Amino acid sequence: MGVEGRVPVGLWSELGPGARWANEGVSRVVGFLIEGAAAGRKYTFHILVPHGMGETVREDLRQLSAVEDRDWVVWEPPAPAHGEALSELADFANRNVPVEAWIVTFPHFSGSLHLTKPKATLYPDALPYDFPLGWNEENAWGPDGSWPKWRRTATNVMAETAVVITFSRHVAERHAGPLCDVPLKKVRVIPLAPPDLAPLLPFVTNRQQTAESRSRAADILRKYATEQSLDYLRGFPFEEVNFVAAATQDRPTKNLGLTAEAVRRVVRERRGNLKLFMTAHLHVGATWTKLPEIVRRGQFHHDLISLPDLPRDVHAALFHCATVVVHSSFFEGIVGSLPFYEAASVGTPSLLARGPHIDELLETEPTIEPFVYDPYDIDRLADLIVDVASNRETYVKAQAEVFGRLVQRSWSEVATEYAQAALSGVVARSAC
Repeated sequence: MGVEGRVPVGLWSELGPGARWANEGVSRVVGFLIEGAAAGRKYTFHILVPHGMGETVREDLRQLSAVEDRDWVVWEPPAPAHGEALSELADFANRNVPVEAWIVTFPHFSGSLHLTKPKATLYPDALPYDFPLGWNEENAWGPDGSWPKWRRTATNVMAETAVVITFSRHVAERHAGPLCDVPLKKVRVIPLAPPDLAPLLPFVTNRQQTAESRSRAADILRKYATEQSLDYLRGFPFEEVNFVAAATQDRPTKNLGLTAEAVRRVVRERRGNLKLFMTAHLHVGATWTKLPEIVRRGQFHHDLISLPDLPRDVHAALFHCATVVVHSSFFEGIVGSLPFYEAASVGTPSLLARGPHIDELLETEPTIEPFVYDPYDIDRLADLIVDVASNRETYVKAQAEVFGRLVQRSWSEVATEYAQAALSGVVARSAC
């Protein structure tokens, strides 16, 4: 299944039925790459997934500004592999998927070792080696624990790949070489382009929030709440209420407890009129995250609202309606943060916790310094939230200028660089 004039490039995934796909970091990057391919018209991405996962992926990708069977194709075997026989998945791919080369979307996907075409491997990060606690797994660090096993597998996969791709220099230098013995000459740092949510909200003009655009975005949110039987939000006045949005999963590196505590202090101690909407699941009773206890102890249930697994347009509507987007993460594998770019694309300011991802962005965009806070400083974040609520347009204008510069790098360029990284193995093989 090929498209005339397009070079077919494979995207290898071992995520099976029941695994999260929509709204996950690398899965979202896959979507951005596909939209880049659609704009550039040079490549078609062929996504290979295990049996039973195909429709989940198709359902998500059909929300993109891209055309199925032209810009992207999903492949899955007609029957599940026997047990853990990932080699069967590779055999299916080798026989049926007409690609020139592959991009392996995670370095621990060991089935890719059986692919016969050249490969590039994506190395997003190795966060547990910087943040070893709180991953909610028993014996994760023993000799046969999940993370030492991950490291051994990733090292083997990347040893057999032509190119290793990272999103940032800090991951290349901090994780790829020291942890997995990847020679730096083998690494290609390919920073992402800023995601642009504006096409999902055609009523937004010039990336500006207006009374009308906020009302229409609020209608999208209320419609979604009605469809999902979220009684509290069926008639919620999203366009009239000041609220913070935080879009990420609750993981040890995401520091959502800081965001929640900062908003709690604004509401309870400073008597601020504010809500907090998170796209994270609320893991009631969990001890590896501070978030559920902050909600329980402070009776914060209707001031902090969980809206997980939002469709792309609803996610965009939430960001557009928000007073401010807050991202308290200690560490991201990219340069900057996706919520910062997404918020700016629909006219909403952001506040960002300092970490290596922000430090790398500051090297080229020192103007974002006023929007950055120490990820341990709750009161500083609370102060900034209050200031944004009072001076929102000042923040919007300043961050729009930053976004205007960063958006000059397009997803078409990124898709081309990814494809070329994979295809470089074809050139190297033909030269041998």
